[in-house]
Amino acid sequence: MRKSLLLASVMTSLAIPAIAQEPTAKRNPGLQHKNGLQIVEPDAADRELRMTPVVRAVQKAADSVVSIFVNHDLTSRIGNRMVTEGQGSGVILDETGFVITNWHVIASTLDRTDYQVQIKLKDGRTRMARVVSSSALQDLALLKMQLEKNDIVKPVEIGRSADLMIGETLLAIGNPQGHANTVTQGVLSATGRTIHAVGPDRVPRDYSGLLQTDAAINPGNSGGALLDITGKLVGINNAMAMGAENIGFAIPVDTVREVFEKDLLASDSFASVWLGMELSETNGSLIVRQISAGGPAAQAGMRKGDAVLAAGEQQLHTMLDWTRTVLAAPLGKPFPLRINRGGVEVRLAPKPMARAVGDILSMSGVEIDEVDVSEDPATIQRATRVFYGNNRRGASLTTVLRIKSVQPDSPAALLELQPGDLLLATTLSDGFRTRDYRLDSLTAFADLLRQAESRGQGLRLVVLRGTEDLVGTLDVSRRKH
Repeated sequence: MRKSLLLASVMTSLAIPAIAQEPTAKRNPGLQHKNGLQIVEPDAADRELRMTPVVRAVQKAADSVVSIFVNHDLTSRIGNRMVTEGQGSGVILDETGFVITNWHVIASTLDRTDYQVQIKLKDGRTRMARVVSSSALQDLALLKMQLEKNDIVKPVEIGRSADLMIGETLLAIGNPQGHANTVTQGVLSATGRTIHAVGPDRVPRDYSGLLQTDAAINPGNSGGALLDITGKLVGINNAMAMGAENIGFAIPVDTVREVFEKDLLASDSFASVWLGMELSETNGSLIVRQISAGGPAAQAGMRKGDAVLAAGEQQLHTMLDWTRTVLAAPLGKPFPLRINRGGVEVRLAPKPMARAVGDILSMSGVEIDEVDVSEDPATIQRATRVFYGNNRRGASLTTVLRIKSVQPDSPAALLELQPGDLLLATTLSDGFRTRDYRLDSLTAFADLLRQAESRGQGLRLVVLRGTEDLVGTLDVSRRKH
């Protein structure tokens, strides 16, 4: 049974000024009660009795949870305050300032230059942050704080979610309604839950494999930490049930780790790159577990089972090490890697692709480029006539997608797509209705492919080949590595 969900970030339209307080009457220190309340200061034994496992867990992790504010740029103010459009929570992953949060917390900033992301730490420090990468399908986003010289931040200790037990104590820490570092306690109510939610982009999505807890998760808790009783991160809070009490949901930390290991979040949103290989972190080593056919890694000679030792001069041991190096990888330029292959050291240099291009290649088996009206007006005019038909009325396409190459035995090859074909439109069902989408950008096509793959569906494509107007269904479930 699907539940109606409210993604638990707070969206506001105006900054709310602080409520002015009445000045406190000045007290004459000479007028005091003779028999005042006697305060008994707690001794070590008292404090030890009060130091419950919950208190220890909170003290261990509280400094790793931050408040996130989505603001208009510095020119948009009410009085001395920036205009706040939304708020949520996040968790510090490492000492360099990587922060994990929900995609829906920062979705309004994507592809916008008039928004800024501000992070407030528990000690009151505020730092600006940039969105490194995000995944709407997993409702996860990776941020990078702009730390100042000598800044020290405390990363959370990451646990496991696979061995969580129904009924065990869980703690949620977040920023509900702007009240930073609010702690709530509950138990694990269930695992493997699936919810249906509508995000800020108004696109309905299903999120599966979630943890359900009765620890209060309120608006603004999104992206905050779900902890076990030892203070380790076991989930990222992301949703609350509308019209119900004590029903909250969180993304298991094992899912978060999997997203990192698949390299979905390890890309720069401004210079996004894709190498076409998946790594896993095993006993301090990074092992290649998957190679995408036709991708940069495959073309450079990378093999499954290779251990990646270094990128350039940077030694690699963890997925965060890998993320940092991928962020600096130049698009289309050799990316030198040193690997261990069966005890022999090998040096390879794959050339990273744009992430959207790589994702499309991985899922469908086609390499695609965008054709802009300024570079090929004749192609755009031909596509416009087919797309709009007799209903054009002055409308014109500005960009179309053109196939550069097709991988053998891929979903695209099975559909008999060919180099030079133009992809004009597609159709996708969200389980409630079927919608038509115009294909005018690589990122839009990549997102539609991900949605189709996650739902086990095909994409019905409108294809222009010369003067022929063709249709067919691309079955991305048939992709091979």
